[in-house]
Amino acid sequence: MIQAGKDHLLFDGDCGICTWCSELAKRMNSQFIVQPYLMFDEAELQQFGIDYESCTKELKVITRRGRVYGGAFGVNYFLWRKPAFKPLVILLYAIPPLLLLEVIGYKIVAINRHRISAWFGLKACALRR
Repeated sequence: MIQAGKDHLLFDGDCGICTWCSELAKRMNSQFIVQPYLMFDEAELQQFGIDYESCTKELKVITRRGRVYGGAFGVNYFLWRKPAFKPLVILLYAIPPLLLLEVIGYKIVAINRHRISAWFGLKACALRR
């Protein structure tokens, strides 16, 4: 259940690299509830304008105020909430080409996450296109 007043990071719980990154996120910022999106009923997610299909393409962050950020922007919100990373996020938004590279890089990793998982010997994604 999505808890009001809490930040949530929803990820693909079926992918090795996604699961590894989520474990890292849990260690980095205990203020976030980090869980696979399939732990939530799709009807509950639809209250925030997202569904399972959109969650299979990129991570989603649901802020404590109910706003949703996806992909690279979700990563940036997560980093923003950790004071040590605020300068990095400011830099990304202050220099638009860096933000564009981050968005493109995120998309490339998201599309190839099953290959990346296999390369690193992580449990490869069972959800293949």
